[in-house]
Amino acid sequence: MTMASRGLYLAALVASAGAGFGMARWTEPPAVATTDAELSRRLEGVERELRFLRQGLEGPSRPAPVAVAGLDARALQEDVRRVVREELQTARDDARAEATSERPRQSVSIPADNLEAFAKARRVLEDSIKSRTWGDRERGEFVALRDKLTQPQFHELFQKLAVAINTQQVRVTTRGSPF
Repeated sequence: MTMASRGLYLAALVASAGAGFGMARWTEPPAVATTDAELSRRLEGVERELRFLRQGLEGPSRPAPVAVAGLDARALQEDVRRVVREELQTARDDARAEATSERPRQSVSIPADNLEAFAKARRVLEDSIKSRTWGDRERGEFVALRDKLTQPQFHELFQKLAVAINTQQVRVTTRGSPF
């Protein structure tokens, strides 16, 4: 910023401030809406409220509620214990019911030729890792055996193949998806 522009900027600020002070001096102050009598009346009302609140705080405390005639404290304690026991028993029963429902269901029937298919799919995968290639032939054999495998078996083999591809132990030469 040059010296001349700084001077103009400062002059504009001084002129604005002067205009604001001049306007404040020549305008009338706002009219007071309340009179002295109204102010003193309001002040007396506030003082009365303060006295009332002070009396409430400093006054005697409220008496404790009287005991209900005929209330047996021991019977009340036993009722509370009984209710707590019932709630705990209900919670235990609910937890047992959830635990039994979360148990794994009986395994799905495994195809008769599952072990053969799993061994063959594993061989295909291991051979392709040794040869460092995954081509159309390997993919075709793997896809053909997929229906004969259980979900955990397929997941295990698929994971090994994916890791081998991602770590570049195997080069994919298929047309389309490798799986």
